[in-house]
Amino acid sequence: MKKINKQLFSILIFSFFSTFTIAQDLDQQTLSLIEELRLEESDIAMRDLPRWKKPDKVYINIARFSPDKEEQQMMIEAARDVAGDVEIVPVGNNLDEDIVDKVEVLISRCNVKDMLNAKNLLWLQHSAHGVDDCITPETAKKDFVLTNAQHTSGPPISEHVIAMMMMMSRGLIQLHSAQIDQNWLRRAAGIPIIEIKGKTMLIVGLGGIGTEVAYRANALGIRVLATRNSSREGPDFVEYVGLSNEVYDLAKQADFVINTLPLTDDTRGMFDNRFFNAVKKGAYYISVGRGETTVSDDLIAALKDGRLTAAGLDVTDPEPLPADHELWTLPNIIITPHIAAMTDQGRWRLWLVVREDLRRYINGDKLFNVVDKELGY
Repeated sequence: MKKINKQLFSILIFSFFSTFTIAQDLDQQTLSLIEELRLEESDIAMRDLPRWKKPDKVYINIARFSPDKEEQQMMIEAARDVAGDVEIVPVGNNLDEDIVDKVEVLISRCNVKDMLNAKNLLWLQHSAHGVDDCITPETAKKDFVLTNAQHTSGPPISEHVIAMMMMMSRGLIQLHSAQIDQNWLRRAAGIPIIEIKGKTMLIVGLGGIGTEVAYRANALGIRVLATRNSSREGPDFVEYVGLSNEVYDLAKQADFVINTLPLTDDTRGMFDNRFFNAVKKGAYYISVGRGETTVSDDLIAALKDGRLTAAGLDVTDPEPLPADHELWTLPNIIITPHIAAMTDQGRWRLWLVVREDLRRYINGDKLFNVVDKELGY
């Protein structure tokens, strides 16, 4: 069985990777992906930064991008295709001291220890989206470029949001429980069955993920409002983009609230009693950002007293959620274990963007997904 599964996996990877058999095809796929994900370049080209120089070596912890050995090798070869005469050096999770002392370019999962000890670090490509676990006052002050996986997880996470929204709006939380109990339940007690067309959605945090959610919600006939910290600019399928301080006024209009925020000092505990008191009574709340942006006790209270009809959480506080936590017991909640980004295509989507940034960094060009270390996203 293991051999058969391996063969099937190879066939699936081949079918996904078959258009990438030559460099031109791979580059064309990357260009299409950049457009699809609406990636934006940094303001400054790497060659214009005082410390930039073409690296001799690039250290890559490829296991952070795929658990499969064959897929890892394909990713390494794809990186070498754009690296030219720059040596690609595979590394593990824990860098040896001699590597930390000389590493200039590292593609891995960020961690505070390496970021502080790598005195020659010029660029770190983080293998995930959130950087809250590796941004500290000390690392924020270090002079290196940090990029992450923002936007690349937008498609699967946005589909997860839509799935949760549909499950709640159709009463499927309780209807599925009734199926398990072999109970022919014609109505989901306590949760109304509603149509989503014409409803209003508020996306708090119109970044890469929020934009993908907005795109799909708009296609379903939902009126989309949003907030972002940086500006009032947004795509055509978002009716109104407000600044972060407008969130309480906009919440009054929202049938669905989608939390896609990163975790920062400003967003920690933002979804609390004040917010749940401001939101339109009976709204639905979905969180796919960071668990600590939501005050769990206040969310529980809002779900119990009817301020919220239901909630869907892919992230929780604490995380993992303990077995005895009250959130598990509520009849009007969906909880998934921080897996919204999981997908059959996500690893290669991420790797293509990382590979393009590697090419750009070596050439001294502008990068995608540059993190503002002071802001934390």
